[in-house]
Amino acid sequence: MLSTFVFRGATIAYSTKGKGRTILLIHGFLGAKEIWKEFESRLAKNFKVISIDLPGHGQSECIGYVHNMELLAECCKNLLTHLSIRKAVVVGHSLGGYVSLAFGEKFPDSVVGLMLVNSTAKGDSKERKKSRDQLIKLVKKDRAKVLASLVPSFFSLKNRNTTSQIKSYLNMANNCNEQAIIATAEGMKIRNEREIVLKFAPYQYHYIIGVHDSILNSEQLKKETQIGPNGSYSLVEDASHMSPMESKEQVFKAIKSFSKR
Repeated sequence: MLSTFVFRGATIAYSTKGKGRTILLIHGFLGAKEIWKEFESRLAKNFKVISIDLPGHGQSECIGYVHNMELLAECCKNLLTHLSIRKAVVVGHSLGGYVSLAFGEKFPDSVVGLMLVNSTAKGDSKERKKSRDQLIKLVKKDRAKVLASLVPSFFSLKNRNTTSQIKSYLNMANNCNEQAIIATAEGMKIRNEREIVLKFAPYQYHYIIGVHDSILNSEQLKKETQIGPNGSYSLVEDASHMSPMESKEQVFKAIKSFSKR
């Protein structure tokens, strides 16, 4: 069921299904809660599943000119409070993983477990920050053209021929206006490194790693799972940066298994 609540004057969309231990699903950059639609239905047989449209994405409004990770984490926390939920397994894809780590740092008592899907605890490198700035410049010139070029690069070379998946994600991306894209890109660019969150995490954390991830180095991600004593990971052989779309079954099983622990 689609519902909304107000956070800092903006209307934020979310959906809920099922009963039991809560799983909070957070989508990636340019995505929407729609990416979790099939996961929601299946996970709701055993859990209470909540998915959110982050500010400026899906059916949620922008909040300002910079959507930093702390702000987005606070938005997610306000959603749990709105629903009178104290704790959740927090699952974040890409950008959603950055938000999950900020959530884990700010609200550790609200976390049952943390799952990072195609995401990292490291901050942006100098090169990555430059690419964010370049994206912002290009979006101001021709948003649609930039998105049409950018979105396919998230998928593995093999899966770029699966036009239905790319088309689906591109539709989500096109729903993000210029302000939303810029505000989120700025927020990702200035985000803190959060390896220390994993080192001292009082909860278990799990990485889902795409072997062919074109954005994040899989070997580096494996090392991050060893930062703290509670880390683990799953390798997705046939996926790049879009594991929830490219390898749905494997990601579903990983989320279900981790959430049961």
